[in-house]
Amino acid sequence: MARQETRIFSENIVTPGGLVRGEVVVQDGQVAAVEPRAEAPAAALDWGADWLIPGLIDIHTDNLEKHYQPRPGALWDAYGAAMAHDGQCATAGITTVFDSLSLHGSKDGLNRKDALGPMIAAMDAADADRALRAEHLLHLRCEVTNPELLSLLEPHADNPRLKLLSVMDHTPGQRQTANTERFHQRMVAAGRSQDEIDEMLARRHAGRDPSVAYSNRRSVVGFAREYGLPLAAHDDESLEHVEEAHDDGCVIAEFPVTLKAAEAARGYGMAVAMGGPNFVRGGSHSGNLSAREAAEAGALDIIASDYVPLSMLRSAFMLIDDLGWTPERALATVSVNAARSVGLTDRGEIAPGQLADMVRVRRGAAGWPAPAEVWRRGLRVA
Repeated sequence: MARQETRIFSENIVTPGGLVRGEVVVQDGQVAAVEPRAEAPAAALDWGADWLIPGLIDIHTDNLEKHYQPRPGALWDAYGAAMAHDGQCATAGITTVFDSLSLHGSKDGLNRKDALGPMIAAMDAADADRALRAEHLLHLRCEVTNPELLSLLEPHADNPRLKLLSVMDHTPGQRQTANTERFHQRMVAAGRSQDEIDEMLARRHAGRDPSVAYSNRRSVVGFAREYGLPLAAHDDESLEHVEEAHDDGCVIAEFPVTLKAAEAARGYGMAVAMGGPNFVRGGSHSGNLSAREAAEAGALDIIASDYVPLSMLRSAFMLIDDLGWTPERALATVSVNAARSVGLTDRGEIAPGQLADMVRVRRGAAGWPAPAEVWRRGLRVA
């Protein structure tokens, strides 16, 4: 059978070695070659000055929950939510998505325990129907204070899309919410009354049984080792937190809340991941470590979308424009670094042998990078 071949010319191909003016040869869903050329050959698709970059890889996004419950108390059809979430990610240039679902409590009125099964089942079904544009993998966020944690985690042990676990503790007064005054201000801004805030704090503190948190963390670590899953630490604040994460075998430090924690994690060989909205906005909504500060200190490896899919691409180009990073270094934060951190070696670079997951990026007059086309495995999907 003849190979399916596509040739794409761009003046700005982001390769591991830097920008190349030339042609990407795609055969059977993979990059076969990157050939320097001065002009577009007649048989090639001509992207002109538009950039050709690797498809983005997002290891942490809460976006599916927003589509499943678009308004407080209003649940959407889970299959439709999966497709809407997928469309938003794909059109933001994201070709590999880790749907990050929390095994804990509720948020904005969404009962996450009740929502977990329908959301996973809907994404499984949409994947089986080949209804998705991006590839969707599963990141389960394990809240160690939840007494029901293991009963929520274990049923999904054999899901082939499960590729990442993270350990979290969102008890107010430490880690992400070490600044309780800032936490209080955020709740007031969100429209919560003082009675509601007091009740929330009391419930969260009452639910934190140290023996449960310790036991659950040990169980999640054992689960990750048994199933060969990469493990991420979440919201580490202190050197002690980082040392614990290292001892547990964590390979990613996700959203460290202090620079000393981020730098210590890198010292232990962990990849430091920060949120794109934090980077674009210029600071954390929780008042914690700024992603830009981490980048300026050389303590930033990965940018995840967190809750705004388009923030990944914008952050990468801000690294180039504002901080002077080389294109290959900046784009690595949203592609190859994320891929390698979770053990994916088949994607993340415009290089021979890699999946032909690619984004055509057009720079507008305002400087925003706009995804003009998105390709996955050699086919245009958006």
